[in-house]
Amino acid sequence: MATDRIVFEGNPWPEGHAIEVFTWTAREVDGEVWFDLHLETANYYAERDIEDDGEDADSSWESPGVWGNYHACTLSSTKWHDGGFKVCAKADYSPAFLDGREFVVDPDPESFEDWDEHAFHIYLLGHDAVSRHRIRFERIGDSNDFTITWEGRIALAYVGQYEYRYAFSAVIGPVTFPSIAKVGG
Repeated sequence: MATDRIVFEGNPWPEGHAIEVFTWTAREVDGEVWFDLHLETANYYAERDIEDDGEDADSSWESPGVWGNYHACTLSSTKWHDGGFKVCAKADYSPAFLDGREFVVDPDPESFEDWDEHAFHIYLLGHDAVSRHRIRFERIGDSNDFTITWEGRIALAYVGQYEYRYAFSAVIGPVTFPSIAKVGG
């Protein structure tokens, strides 16, 4: 998969969409380091227009017209709420510690009612739900730069579908290892 792209498996663009904005930040919470990720795609039609009106699509997921109505995706732990995920103790935080680590975030939501408390929210085909993340950090040589591979599952909550039946995957990089942000004064 190409870098700085996100693919929504089974949607009308199998080549995926360019990532226009990506932010990776770190913060301290009670002696632990937490990560926040924020991703925004280019307009769904930015690289390739699809003339098909979607009448042959089996679902809104497969319909180019439906995707066009929502323009672009935002996947974020910061835009709509204070999300993110715990990484390690502050004393352990270093590029060497992070290299090759994979984090499983919101792996098995007990019920859909707690989706507001998930690490990430998504605007895809409306305000949908996202969970079952696998986020892997690979250091590039001995630098402070990383490639991030991010996979997860999506439920089209905006239209009342609460099963995480759709998959996404993204590769982002190089991205610089973040310093821990000072919270408060």
